[in-house]
Amino acid sequence: MHVTRQGILLVCLSAACVCAAQSLPGTAPLEGTNALADAYMSGLDRFMLRATGRLAEARDAEWRARLAAPAPEAEAWIATNRQILARLLGVRDARVPFDAPEPVGTLASPAVLGETPTHTLLAIRWPVIGDFYAEGLLLEPRAKPVVGCVVHLPHAGVAPEQVLGLTPGLPAGASGFSFPAPGCRMLIPATVSRAKRKFESAVPNPFYGKQTASMPGGKVMTAREFVYRPAYVMGRHLIGYEIQEVLALVDWFAQESPAASVRVEGWGDGGLLALEAAALDARIGEAVVAGAFGNRDRVWQEPVDRNVFGLLRHLGGAELAALVAPRRLTVLAVPGPSEAVTREKGEGGAPGELVSPPRAEAEAECARARRMLEPLGREGALTLADAYPRADTAPLHAGGLVRAPQARLPEAAAREGRLVRGMDAFSQRLLAVSPATRRAFLSRLDLSSAEAYDRSAAAYRAYYRDEVMGRIEGDKLPLRPRSRLVEETSDYVCHEVLLDVLPDFVLTGYLLVPKNIPAGELRPVIVAQHGRGGSPQTLMSLAKGGRPTYHEIAPRLAAKGYIVFLPQNPYIFEDRCRQLARKANPLKWTLYSVVLAQYEQMFAWFATLPQADCAKVAFVGQSYGGKTAVRVPPVMPEFCLSISTGDFNEGVTKMASTLHPFSFALWDEYEIFEFDFGSTFNYSDLAGLMAPRPFMAQRGHADGVAWDEYVGYEYALVRRLYTQLKIPERTEIRWFDGGHEIDVEAAIEFFDRFLRK
Repeated sequence: MHVTRQGILLVCLSAACVCAAQSLPGTAPLEGTNALADAYMSGLDRFMLRATGRLAEARDAEWRARLAAPAPEAEAWIATNRQILARLLGVRDARVPFDAPEPVGTLASPAVLGETPTHTLLAIRWPVIGDFYAEGLLLEPRAKPVVGCVVHLPHAGVAPEQVLGLTPGLPAGASGFSFPAPGCRMLIPATVSRAKRKFESAVPNPFYGKQTASMPGGKVMTAREFVYRPAYVMGRHLIGYEIQEVLALVDWFAQESPAASVRVEGWGDGGLLALEAAALDARIGEAVVAGAFGNRDRVWQEPVDRNVFGLLRHLGGAELAALVAPRRLTVLAVPGPSEAVTREKGEGGAPGELVSPPRAEAEAECARARRMLEPLGREGALTLADAYPRADTAPLHAGGLVRAPQARLPEAAAREGRLVRGMDAFSQRLLAVSPATRRAFLSRLDLSSAEAYDRSAAAYRAYYRDEVMGRIEGDKLPLRPRSRLVEETSDYVCHEVLLDVLPDFVLTGYLLVPKNIPAGELRPVIVAQHGRGGSPQTLMSLAKGGRPTYHEIAPRLAAKGYIVFLPQNPYIFEDRCRQLARKANPLKWTLYSVVLAQYEQMFAWFATLPQADCAKVAFVGQSYGGKTAVRVPPVMPEFCLSISTGDFNEGVTKMASTLHPFSFALWDEYEIFEFDFGSTFNYSDLAGLMAPRPFMAQRGHADGVAWDEYVGYEYALVRRLYTQLKIPERTEIRWFDGGHEIDVEAAIEFFDRFLRK
């Protein structure tokens, strides 16, 4: 077929006109894939990985500059970072003093387990924090005085008895340590393993009457993850608990044998514990780290019990080494543990993998540490070796122990059960007293008037944004808006919109603009946010892919004359979303950090929309969107109102309790935990940060996310605050006979009350 050049031009012009007609005014045509959610998440993944690399470079440069400063400034920097490390690991509780460890034995099985010509072996326990006791084995020298004290830390799941060769199964890489010399004491604490089992709530669920497939009250996960989850929410950490065990022993050493040298050593997880304990406590004269020293930038791939919020913003392997100097640090370049934690169907735990750091990586990280330490003249304190120089030729796992008559070795599983219960009991005690802790933290709020409160709340909004939620800083890219037509009805026109935020980081969503807005008139804007696994379509009509529980809220709001924006948020694609959170946490970010950055760019775009009233931008969110409603709008003054649906409840209990069947601590969502949330803000406190702006909570009586009495308790605190500020009419809770859904009529009534003025 013959086609003239003019014909081709007419076809192109026609196509361009159609494309332009399908784009929102002021935007370029949105072309390419319709699977924007997938591209959005892939871009965020690249953004996080690149940010990890940039942060590592910036961290290295800052440490080198700080340690090259005059000695007082360099020492102050080191002291500050010790305090930061203690906070990140949750090493913040006073330890229980004790005169000596307690022997653990029975009439049938004495505490003395064996002996050598130089040492006696005992099963012991010692108090750590609160009512939590650690347990392990003690090699007590016969010769006195004690001239040296060693704490040997096994890898997770390696029993102290395996370390000493009393039971089989010691991994090959863990065998490169020596038996203590005469006059030297050694303690081997038991560490919590990554053995899996089902952890269930102790409280029956009166809402369902009994546990069901949809509400089983517990999930399978590792013992370490079970301890990690509530501790993390309360600003503590499994790692911190195990370090406190070590430091409690160091306290005893300092009291009982003040002249004795102190060394901590370990392989794998034990090596990391040894490094971090020595970085925190200058009383430890030497640390030996085997099979664990390297680049920490891959921490997000490791088992979740190693997840430390904000770690990479401050510290990598070399920086931890710098905190140990000028004391001696020996890095053993031996193979470390390689193991995988899988997430099988129906299990609730997080997947993760430990990979042995290659020797080249250990060498590179040691070289980086020496460059940092060179200005202080401390680079010689760090040694990289293939084996630790033995004080005795006997390997630790073959020390010639003679078992005592009738002695029975401690049962490892029962001992671990006691450790897990003790650690978790301390976390649950923190949860129980957390209302008082939060009241003390929030005591600087000024309740004398709404205006005074608003001013005093500014510092708390900034604290939550920067320290708990985390903020992605940096100059935003130009908006470069693109759009395409999704739907046109008699009430509105809906476009899909794409905006640039940061490199590889975009914002996408649906914009619904009512028809027949008079020239020059500004309309309020409502940002309506989907929940986990949702998308902009979720809030549309059922014919357009809407979910029944959202009750077509977007088209109904547009029909009422509101401009409506439905952003795509990152809580989609299940484990892709959770792994994104894993990448974010070491950078001191959360999924809400992503949402905040999106919304900052969103408001810049709203300012370009000729019909949008940017002084009246409100928010409504369902489920995970309901979580967002109490976290992001309170710290963004651009939002004039917020409604939380399908989520508002006693959020700290929801995350940290291991007693209640509705708690996330017993469920699948391993990304949902927020570090130190329980010691700083609960839902009522965050909702209170909306004040004096209006806030609504919605609660369906049949919603399984919590129980009515917990929701009512938490909301009562919000109501009391607004009443104290003489603005009770600006808040309400709407109860309704429904489930995990939105009461759209109640939301519209609330919007109309405050946005139609």
